Amino acid sequence: MISPNELRRKGLLPITEGPVRFAVGPPNGLTSNAWRIWASKYGDAYIACRDNFREAKVSLHASGRWRMGFTAEAVSANSTLVPDGENRAWDVWDCPPETIPNTVRAFELVFPTPELAVRPEQRPTKDWKNVVYIEAAPPGKLTVVTLFVTRGRIDLSHESEPSFWLACLDLGNGYYAQLVAHSDDEGDLPNTIEERIADARETAEKSGETLSDEAYAYFFGQNPGGVRYIFGARLDRPDR
Repeated sequence: MISPNELRRKGLLPITEGPVRFAVGPPNGLTSNAWRIWASKYGDAYIACRDNFREAKVSLHASGRWRMGFTAEAVSANSTLVPDGENRAWDVWDCPPETIPNTVRAFELVFPTPELAVRPEQRPTKDWKNVVYIEAAPPGKLTVVTLFVTRGRIDLSHESEPSFWLACLDLGNGYYAQLVAHSDDEGDLPNTIEERIADARETAEKSGETLSDEAYAYFFGQNPGGVRYIFGARLDRPDR
């Protein structure tokens, strides 16, 4: 992999035209799924997985009303995703206040290294074209890609952990959707992962589903500061 510093010296980072495509892990080893983030001409920002979990999307609307849920296309193709009369959104919330001047911490994609599961042969060229590979975290750490919404084009970085400025997309009216890839302490996330996996496995068993050895799930959450996040995890845990 080419280092972020080298990409920045070559003028390739931050990416200023979407969609921004990225994954965590080495291109010749296990990685996360590929993700993309893009901006609309109306000033909205969107987050979606490119090669898995395609039924869902994060929508950060310029109005300040944000949501995470199934896409209209997914529900149209599979009406069983959402029971009649229910909202296809899993969560709807308002844009949180600024954490630092002119900067809102909008959303996080969290990548624990033990949960990276996509093998090289599972990465078809079409879905993985122009993907930026981000270094996986060492033990005790996480790789996090944080989306910020800023007033003005601000050069952002983590205050204490290794980080790099991945993208800066113009939302119009002086606002930008900015992506920062950074390391962070794993904290209590390993326990949260095991709890959420246990719940998912119990739900599958009650519904009569048989999980494959490669079963994988994504989980949506909210940290104490109100920032929403997504992480993925293997559902088969033979060695843990």
